[in-house]
Formats: sequence, structure tokens, C-alpha cells
Amino acid sequence: IVESVGEGVTDLQPGDHVLPIFTGECGDCPHCHSEESNMCDLLRINTERGGMIHDGESRFSINGKPIHHFLGTSTFSEYTV
Repeated sequence: IVESVGEGVTDLQPGDHVLPIFTGECGDCPHCHSEESNMCDLLRINTERGGMIHDGESRFSINGKPIHHFLGTSTFSEYTV
């Protein structure tokens, strides 16, 4: 359940129910516009990427050291960015 949204977020609002998935969607490529596939051209699964697609940084840390994201989703956490 969405707890809060940041500035500029227009497609979600607090209280919305969401399901994090390991394949992101850019929303613009042919796959994202297809009703048959969500295998986004831009955000294909990349197991070597340890951070978020936009800046390569991790959103979580422990004792000052980054915790790397699992397939870019951070769904290992009680809260997801």
C-alpha cells in the first residue's frame, strides 16, 4: 500500500495498492504499450546493477555501507523505494 509519494508523482497516491515486480517498465517502449508483455526494452533484467536505474545509487544502507538492490526493486525491505 502506497504510504506517500514524492513531488511530481502523478500516477500514484497514498492508499493505492501496488505490487512490486522485478521487471520495471519505462512506459514508452513497444513492450510497455503491449498487452502481451512487460519485458521493457529500457529496463531489461540486469543482475549486475546494484543500484537504481536512474542514478546507480542504493537507497538503503547499514552501518554506512550500501545494501545493494535485488534486481533493482528493493523488495527485500519492509518499505520499498
